[in-house]
Amino acid sequence: MPHSDTVAVHGGEPTLDRKDAPMTPDISVGSASGYPDLASLDVAMAEHRGYGRWGTDNHRQLQAAVAGLEANGLDTRLDAVAVGSGMAAIAVALMSEMNAGDHVVAAHDCYGTTLTFLRNDLSRFGITTTVVDFQDLVAVKHAITDRTRVLLCEMCTNPLIRVPDLAALAALAHDAGALLVVDNTVPTPVLCQPFRWGADAVIYSATKNLSGHADVVGGLVVGKASWTDGARTFAQTFGPTLGPFDAWLTLRGIRTLAVRMARHTANALALARFLERHQAVRQVNYPELEGSPFCARARDLLPAGAGALLSFELEGGRVALETMIGRLKLVRLMPSLGNVATTLSHPASTSHRGLTADERGRAGISDGLVRCSVGLEHPDDLLEEFQRALTASS
Repeated sequence: MPHSDTVAVHGGEPTLDRKDAPMTPDISVGSASGYPDLASLDVAMAEHRGYGRWGTDNHRQLQAAVAGLEANGLDTRLDAVAVGSGMAAIAVALMSEMNAGDHVVAAHDCYGTTLTFLRNDLSRFGITTTVVDFQDLVAVKHAITDRTRVLLCEMCTNPLIRVPDLAALAALAHDAGALLVVDNTVPTPVLCQPFRWGADAVIYSATKNLSGHADVVGGLVVGKASWTDGARTFAQTFGPTLGPFDAWLTLRGIRTLAVRMARHTANALALARFLERHQAVRQVNYPELEGSPFCARARDLLPAGAGALLSFELEGGRVALETMIGRLKLVRLMPSLGNVATTLSHPASTSHRGLTADERGRAGISDGLVRCSVGLEHPDDLLEEFQRALTASS
């Protein structure tokens, strides 16, 4: 069995089936293919090939790479569907599985836009949602009804970096005849494979660490081949198409995914430990910290580390936070994550601004909370950056 590092480098490689085949895949920019006769056209249409909305070689190479990473070392065959964004991946995963009258149980600390989609958009199609704390398995069990089709949660939640008990949640879902759908955007498949713990489908915002350079908007849905057939058919009809160049860029990013995530993780842990000791910092959320309530679980589910994302609050609240941000030189505010550079985001103003103040409070999103996506800089430079900024804010 190859290591995930090797699968990331070689997954989805085009075959050497022509003279002078390029080592880097071509980009399929055409919106449709041409055919010499009706017979060849008929074959292509039957196989859903030859039209951009149905996917190109760039999409198929990306899908093979991500499915290979998710399935590496597992005795199961997985497939993936590439779509136009992480939110498109969530929509495809849910709407291809559910009908009017069905029910979702979602974690209360899911990405804010996910919760907004469930509350404001999916509800218009007759699909209801109950939002509960997925750390409370009794509450999850009580929320399940005979119409529940999906349990939805995140691995390393955004922005509090909580780690759910995937095996226990999978057991609850399967006992009810439902699917466990896991958003694995933050750790990526090189740090966590949710299928190993019983997940039925995994979703990604490829905008984040998979592509890794803040130059792509994309998403993926991963599942067993028999399930992804339905998700692919829905996506091809519904139309949240990923551009071929975005697919190409994402695959290029995956080639360095393992080495990037190792550095992201090492830097994040170093910064989390520094912040935890700083007098200006009230709270640090990162599951590898020994004081984290998720440390033991993270060792099992995230043996190679918890990834790039952490969050923290300052003793001085939002006022101190604004002072700190004003003193930063390398680190910038950005309403996303997973870049090579370290960035900050203010969840109450960005990812969770669509929630009410009460909903944000229940999710643990205070006005003074800041999320940090730790990049690939030298750790000494990062610590010096935050030391200077925090000295000014304390």
